[in-house]
Amino acid sequence: MAKKYKEMTYTVRADGRLVKKMTVNDKPVYIYSNTAEDLYNQFLEKKYNDLKNIDSKECNFKTYAEKWLRIKSSGKSEATIKEYEYIINKYLIPYFGFRKMHNIKKMDIEELQSDLLECEHYELAHKCIRFMKTICNDAIDNDFLIKNPCNNIKEPKVIHKEKEILTKEQDEILLNSTHKYAPFFRVIRYTGMRKEEISALTIQDIDLKNKTISINKAFSYVKNQPTLKETKNKKPRTVPILDIVYSDIKNQVKIAKENNQQNLFEKQTGGVLTEEAIRCMIGSIKIDLGFKIVPHQLRHCYCTMLYYSGITIKQTQKLMGHSSAKMVYDLYAHLDEQKERVFNKINVYIKHLRKREIRLSKKLSKKRFVVCKSLKSVGI
Repeated sequence: MAKKYKEMTYTVRADGRLVKKMTVNDKPVYIYSNTAEDLYNQFLEKKYNDLKNIDSKECNFKTYAEKWLRIKSSGKSEATIKEYEYIINKYLIPYFGFRKMHNIKKMDIEELQSDLLECEHYELAHKCIRFMKTICNDAIDNDFLIKNPCNNIKEPKVIHKEKEILTKEQDEILLNSTHKYAPFFRVIRYTGMRKEEISALTIQDIDLKNKTISINKAFSYVKNQPTLKETKNKKPRTVPILDIVYSDIKNQVKIAKENNQQNLFEKQTGGVLTEEAIRCMIGSIKIDLGFKIVPHQLRHCYCTMLYYSGITIKQTQKLMGHSSAKMVYDLYAHLDEQKERVFNKINVYIKHLRKREIRLSKKLSKKRFVVCKSLKSVGI
C-alpha cells in the first residue's frame, strides 16, 4: 500500500529509502530521499520548475493546463483532483487544447458555455467557466497572458437537483434484506459515515459496550487503491451505535475477529475495500433490493433523520463530520420549508372541514326551526 505525506503519495524501497515517481516534460522521473519531508520539498521544486521551462509565446492551452494541474493539485483532496482532471481533460482541452494561450478569445469560451447550456448542463457550464477563469488568471501571473478572456462572461445560474432519500418502503426493504452486503449499507444509513470512512473503520474503533463508533481516519482512493488519510474535516468524531444496527455491527465485529481481519468490512476475497469493490457491492445489492442505493444518498437519509429527531444544527454538524454548519443549515432550511408546506395543507384541510361542519350545523338548525314551527301550527 502506498504511503502519504501531505498530498504526496510515495513508496518505501527494500533498502529503506523513499521514492516518488512523477512526470516531467512527459517523461517519468524518480526522486529519492531518506525522509518524507525532504522528498516532498524535492517533489514541489520539480513541479514548479516544470512550468518555468515553457515558452510563453508558443505555449498552447493543453500544455499549460496539464502543467497547471500538476502544480495546483498540491494540497488538494483526491476528490478535488479528480474533478480538476475531469473538467480539464473532458471539456477544456478538447475545446482549446491546441490553441496558443494568447489566441483564446472571449467568444471561444462563450461557445463552450453555449454548447453545455443547450444540453442543460448548467452546473458543468458553471464549473468549466470557473476553472477556465482560474487557469487564465494563473497564466497572467506567469506572463503567458495579458488579460483574462473569461472576464465579463456571466456564469450560468446553477440548478441543483434535489437529493432523494429512501422512501419508507425502501427503508423497510433495506432493513429486512439478508443480502451479504446489506449490513455495510445499513451501517452507513444509520451512522452517516462516508464510504471512505466506513472502509477504513477497524474493529478497534468499535465500542460495543458504550455503543459508540470512533471515526478518526478515512481512505483516499488513488486509481482505485486505498491510502489512509485524515477524515475530510481533519477532526475525529464519535457517533452512536443505534439499536437498529447494533446486531449488524456486533455480528460484523465477530466475523472480523474470526477471520483475523482488522477492518470491520473487507472484500469477500480478503483485503481492504477498493473503490471498484464498493461499486460492485452497489451493483450486487441493487438486484436484491429492486432499487439503487449509493453511500452518499444513505448519508443524506441519516442527516434527514437527525432533523426529524429534533437534533440541533450544531449537533448534526458534529455527527456528520462537516467542517462548517452551512451544509446542514441548507438541508434543515429546506426541510423546514417542506414541513411548513405540510402543516399548511393540514391547516387548510382542517379549516375546510370546520367550514363544512358549520354549514351543516346551520342547515340542521334551520330545519329544526321549520319543523318546530310546523308542529306548533297544528297544536302539538
